[in-house]
Amino acid sequence: MKLLALLPLALAMASASAQVYKCPDSTGKLQFQQTPCASGSGTKLDVRPASGDAPNASQNTATPQAATAKAGEKKSFTDTLAEERLQRERWVRLNDAKLDADRIRNSCEREQRAIQARQASSNNNNLAGATRDQAIAAEMQAAATTCQNRVSGADRLVDRYQGECDRMGCRAPGT
Repeated sequence: MKLLALLPLALAMASASAQVYKCPDSTGKLQFQQTPCASGSGTKLDVRPASGDAPNASQNTATPQAATAKAGEKKSFTDTLAEERLQRERWVRLNDAKLDADRIRNSCEREQRAIQARQASSNNNNLAGATRDQAIAAEMQAAATTCQNRVSGADRLVDRYQGECDRMGCRAPGT
């Protein structure tokens, strides 16, 4: 008797297919979830049990023309707007990184010029002047190393954002 009560449940589980949606997040990475995508830009995946149950009849009758028509559908207006927004955000992020790298370079150049000006005004005719020159030279080397590290980090960030823009596309605001 218990076996008969469990039989409808087992049949329902065997024939059920899970609803899984593949949705891009704000960074462009794919997320899988059980609810439809908030932006409407994702796709529904047909997930069947590992037992490999046969696809339902509606899937068997689909023609290649129907699949082509579905793949060739135009994006919805909201999908187009969301994609354009992401492209603009990538462009802004890339250009902000470029500006930061330029600011760091300019700051380093100003700092080096200031240290050089102090070195030029130094009087090294005596031991105290020579010692001061050595201290300034060490300071200049330390500042140059620090600047090189900061500029290198900023350039790596620019390269990362540039690669992202090259892969996914970037658009300037207003275009």
